[in-house]
Amino acid sequence: MSYSDFTLDKVRKTFGLTISDKIDIFPSLQEVECPPLLAEVLRENVPLALASNTEKSRS
Repeated sequence: MSYSDFTLDKVRKTFGLTISDKIDIFPSLQEVECPPLLAEVLRENVPLALASNTEKSRS
């Protein structure tokens, strides 16, 4: 069976999985400000990654 034939529902039924959504799994963590260097790197590289349109570059 190819990867594209799998669906979450099919896998869940086949393996008898239970899916549990936890909404606030880290409630005690506080937000931190994004460091300026990270913001700059993302600002420069995200458009390039999205423009190349490959899964590897987007990840």
